[in-house]
Amino acid sequence: MAAASVTPPGSLDLLQPGFSKTLLGTKLEDKYLCSACKNVLRRPFQAQCGHRYCSFCLSSILSSGPQSCAACVHEGIYEEGVSILESSSAFPDNAARREVESLPAVCPSEGCSWKGTLKDYESCHEGQCPFMLTECPACKGLVRLGEKEHHLEHQCPERSLSCRHCRAPCSPADMKAHHQICPKFPLTCDGCGKKKIAREKFQDHVRACGRCRVPCRFHAVGCPEMVESEQQPEHEAQRLQEHLALLLGVLLEAGRPPGDSRLLLRPGEGALEAGTPSRVAELLQRCEALERKTATFENIVCVLNREVERVAVTAEACGRQHRLDQDRIEALSNKVQQLERSIGLKDLAMADLEQKVLEMEASTFDGVFIWKISDFSRKRQEAVAGRTPAIFSPAFYTSRYGYKMCLRAYLNGDGTGRGTHLSLFFVLMRGPHDALLRWPFNQKVRAGLPRRACVPGRWAAGLSRAPRCGSR
Repeated sequence: MAAASVTPPGSLDLLQPGFSKTLLGTKLEDKYLCSACKNVLRRPFQAQCGHRYCSFCLSSILSSGPQSCAACVHEGIYEEGVSILESSSAFPDNAARREVESLPAVCPSEGCSWKGTLKDYESCHEGQCPFMLTECPACKGLVRLGEKEHHLEHQCPERSLSCRHCRAPCSPADMKAHHQICPKFPLTCDGCGKKKIAREKFQDHVRACGRCRVPCRFHAVGCPEMVESEQQPEHEAQRLQEHLALLLGVLLEAGRPPGDSRLLLRPGEGALEAGTPSRVAELLQRCEALERKTATFENIVCVLNREVERVAVTAEACGRQHRLDQDRIEALSNKVQQLERSIGLKDLAMADLEQKVLEMEASTFDGVFIWKISDFSRKRQEAVAGRTPAIFSPAFYTSRYGYKMCLRAYLNGDGTGRGTHLSLFFVLMRGPHDALLRWPFNQKVRAGLPRRACVPGRWAAGLSRAPRCGSR
C-alpha cells in the first residue's frame, strides 16, 4: 500500500492525546500504545519506521518539521533515512485503529458503572459521563458533571443571588454585609415598637415618632441625656441653666487665647459666675451664628449624601452590567466549544468517507485480486521485530453483489511457520449483501505468487504455489 499523507486531524483530535490506560478492562499489549505519550492509541498513524503514534502526538511532533523517531533511538534500531518522522511518509493505521476500538473499556470516573468498547466510549460516553469531575466556572471547585447545574443554582458560593428586599444582585458570601446597608432592609422602632420600617425611611420615622429616644439637642456641648422626641421641650425647659452653662463654657473655651488656662466655669455650682445683659446678648448672637453655620454644614452634608448615593447607584448598575457581560461571554464560549465539537465530528465523518473511497478504488468485483505489497523489505523487518506481524489487503468482491473478502499476510510466518515461511490467510468479511448470498461459504479459493516471465513487462501464464498458504 502506498504511504498516504497525514490528513490534518480535527479540532477534537488536537485537544486529545491517547486514551488513558485506566480505561481498558483487560491487560494491555505494548502494540496498542503510542510511542510518544505511552497511552492507548487514538486515531493511530504509522510512521515509515513502523512505530505508531496518536494523531495528536504526531501533529505535535511534526509541528516544527521532520524529526528523528525517538522510539527507534531508544530501542537501538535507528536507521538513517528510515527512522524519520515526516508528514509525507506517515499514514493512518486503520487496522490498528479497528483493533484498538474493539478493546473492552470501563469508565474511570469513580461511581460510574459504564462498560463497553473504546469506540463506544469515545463516541457516546467520553466527556458526557455524569460522574466526571469538571471545574465550576464560578468558584473553580471540582463538581460532577451530572451535579453541575444543581451546584450552580443552589450550592456554589459564588453564584449570583437577589436580595429579597431590594432585588439587588449579590453573592451569598456578601449577603450579610449587604443587609447592613440595604435601603429596603426592615428595621424595628425601639420607641413605638413598629416593625418592618425600610432603612431608607427609618430616619423620617424617628423624626416623626414621639416615642423614639434621641440625643438631646445640646449633646454636642456636653448634655448626655437621651429623651423621647415629644419630651424634648420639657427637658430643655428643666435643664435650661445647665444647657446655658455648657454652652457658655464651650464658647469661652473657643474664644480664650492659647495658653490661658483660667477656670471660666464652675460646673459644680450649676450656675453662671457672672452675667450681664450685654454679655448674654453677645452669647445669643454667637449661638445664632453657630446655628447658621451648622445649617449650612447640614445642607452640605445632605448634598454629599445624595452624591454618594448617586455614585453608589451608578456603581451598582456598572456591576450588574459587568455580570451580564460575563454571562454573555460564558454563553458564547460554550457555543464555540459546541461548534468545535461539531466540526470535529464532521472531520471524523469526512476521514471515514475518504477511507471508504480509497478502499472502493482498490477493490475489484470479479473475484480476481492482485495484491502488490510495496516496500516489502521494510514491512518484513517490522514483522520480524514483532511491531507489525500482519498486514491486510484492501477488500475485494466475488461480484458486484457477492461475497466481501480480503487477505491477511504474515511476512515472517505464523504459527509453526514463523521465521521460515510466508503465511497467507483468506479472510471472509461482513459484506453489505450477505443476506442475499448462500451460506456457509463453500467456494474454492486459489492463491499464488506470480512469476515474472523472461520478457520484461509481462507476466508468466502459470502460478507458482506459495511455500505455505493457509485459508480461513
